[in-house]
Amino acid sequence: MLPFLVLLINWEQLPDQLPLHFDPSGQADQLGTREQWLTSISWPILSLGAIRIIFLQLISRQPDLSHSRLVSLYLSTAVLLAGAVLLLIGQGIWKKPLYQEWLPMLFYLFGSCFVYYGVSPNLSATDSNEKQDSRSFAIRERVHSLTRLVTIRVNILAVLIMWFAQVQDRWLVGILANLLVYGFITGYAFYLRRPFNNV
Repeated sequence: MLPFLVLLINWEQLPDQLPLHFDPSGQADQLGTREQWLTSISWPILSLGAIRIIFLQLISRQPDLSHSRLVSLYLSTAVLLAGAVLLLIGQGIWKKPLYQEWLPMLFYLFGSCFVYYGVSPNLSATDSNEKQDSRSFAIRERVHSLTRLVTIRVNILAVLIMWFAQVQDRWLVGILANLLVYGFITGYAFYLRRPFNNV
């Protein structure tokens, strides 16, 4: 609610015409009244809020998720949502496509936070057969830990690369970085299992 409070305090200082849409070069190509602008940013905000609620409901059902990690996820998703709302409000006030420029960076930073707080560093062996097969479980745990570690660092690195990339390429940088990670992890998992499968 903090971004909306800032908006309400500054409502009378807003210009009469605000940008409703930006072209690929970042220029406002459609203007509207303050009420039209507020309506146009309300739908993305409501959608992001609904996604956040669903996400937190699903993630809170994990039995091994500690209370402190759950609180950290609540706070990080609140920061993500508040940041996205501030970008939407800011692009109207300053007439610059802040949302399109900075949302990919915010999204992949949150991705790192989600993996750090939402994914346990250790894999829990719940199946009795899996506990008996210690070698298979050790391989899975090693792949799990490496996936978590690499995903966090690659997403942070992708955000740094996005800083220098063209605005239209920022989503592509994040997607390619994560595809490379999971391609590498898949190859690594097959490599670890190869001697075991040949026995």
